[in-house]
Amino acid sequence: ILPWSLVVLALLPAVVFVGFAFLLSTFSPEAESPFGSHGDYFSITGGVVLLFVALAAPELLIPDRREGVLSIYSSRPLRPDDYMGTRSASLLTVVAAFMLIPQVLMYIGFAALSADGFFSALVSNTDEIPKILAATVVYALAYAPLALLVATIASRKAAATGIYLGIMIVGAGLAAALVEATTLPGSRYAAILAVDGHPDYVRDWIFGTTGSSETTIANAGLDPWVSLVMIAIVAVASSVFVVWRYRRLM
Repeated sequence: ILPWSLVVLALLPAVVFVGFAFLLSTFSPEAESPFGSHGDYFSITGGVVLLFVALAAPELLIPDRREGVLSIYSSRPLRPDDYMGTRSASLLTVVAAFMLIPQVLMYIGFAALSADGFFSALVSNTDEIPKILAATVVYALAYAPLALLVATIASRKAAATGIYLGIMIVGAGLAAALVEATTLPGSRYAAILAVDGHPDYVRDWIFGTTGSSETTIANAGLDPWVSLVMIAIVAVASSVFVVWRYRRLM
């Protein structure tokens, strides 16, 4: 129930937004609203995806270990790398769908309502497509690999979900405290502990907006590429550990 409820939450604002555009000709992606553009809408889906990943990653990995299913998999020509590759791909696919489906709905919906014509609007807004795809990749890599790592270590689904959300929440609070309460040289780099803020910061960089200008990372004066590097490091380190762990288990 909870994962499908999150799917609805990710799609509903886009449906409502396009519906308002249909009813009110002055309501458009450029108008002031909580989700007024493709970049801004990632703020909504990003939070929803974070919760979904926290629920889905433990469901993908922990039951197989607790119920002894790994030994059955190992009796077939299935390598640990194959097992983790398919599990990771399934999670990343759903996360990408979370991000892309509302964006596609908005892109096509507003093109259909454009006074310049449907195909003309589609062509004139094609510069948004690479940005949408890039932001989707950033969010997927920022959230999914770390969730899989936690699910690899934890023995219970509820514990894995709690630990993952705890890392995100505690990391953000600790980073803010260290950046704001200390004056030691280099203390601003403590902002990298705000793991949940990195994708938002990189998203603003991609779309050329300032939606996350008040985040700990931005206030610390770090460049967006620092957040991008941190996302890559965490994703690679998490993936390497998960594969290593399952090579030992299988």
